[in-house]
Amino acid sequence: MDRQWTVAGAAALLSLENVAVLCGLLFRSHTSMVLVGVLLLKFPLCRGLVRLRLGAAAALLLWESVTMLVALVNLSLAAPAQLALFLSASAGSTLIALSFPLFAPEGPTGQGTD
Repeated sequence: MDRQWTVAGAAALLSLENVAVLCGLLFRSHTSMVLVGVLLLKFPLCRGLVRLRLGAAAALLLWESVTMLVALVNLSLAAPAQLALFLSASAGSTLIALSFPLFAPEGPTGQGTD
């Protein structure tokens, strides 16, 4: 089964999630620029995911796990925002997990027999 769409879907969803979070932070009165800088690091990871970099997939899976935890315990977020953040993080994690077979190394090709 072709699962190439899961990589593109995960990268698009996680990038969109990141844009939404950044927009929400930038319109707050007290926003940490360090937090904004950390969130900007997610975009290169999404690009690495599209390029089938296993490290980017693992980092994003960890990132989204932390995001789900933050969505559950951060009481300063409105309930709809908590739900949206949790659902997008869990959907992104699921898409990354579904794409893991694409990261398997290719078998030996072009080798003849002795």
